[in-house]
Amino acid sequence: MNAIKPDIENDVLCYCSGTTTQQIKALLAEGIVDPERISRITGAASGCGGCEFELQQLISDHIQ
Repeated sequence: MNAIKPDIENDVLCYCSGTTTQQIKALLAEGIVDPERISRITGAASGCGGCEFELQQLISDHIQ
């Protein structure tokens, strides 16, 4: 049986803005690591706040 592997890069990180994990990683690769700046650019973490932890985790993982 073949398990379907989710495409994590294209997973929606922020449902309020529709921002994907790939979009956040692209900004991180450009050196944009300030969560407030990322929020201004993408709209992520500017609505309900449900994605703030995941956004911070991506930033932390990138910096380490």
